[in-house]
Amino acid sequence: MKVKSALEISDRLVSWRMLDDASDVLVRCLDAHPFHPRLLRRLGRIRLAQGRPEEAAPLLEQALAHQRLMQDVHG
Repeated sequence: MKVKSALEISDRLVSWRMLDDASDVLVRCLDAHPFHPRLLRRLGRIRLAQGRPEEAAPLLEQALAHQRLMQDVHG
């Protein structure tokens, strides 16, 4: 699944309060794109909304680290 599609689908599912389904979409997409900052950040936010901060924190930290790395590489 393409990143853009996964983000759009997960947004729609979150708006319908289907957090588990939104999470599943992002996890599947992360299998193909494991370091994509937007996917990591979105999944981290969903984990927070699910009341799972212990899972959210590392995802959000990874998202920030990969975002910074991409900025350094791409200027």
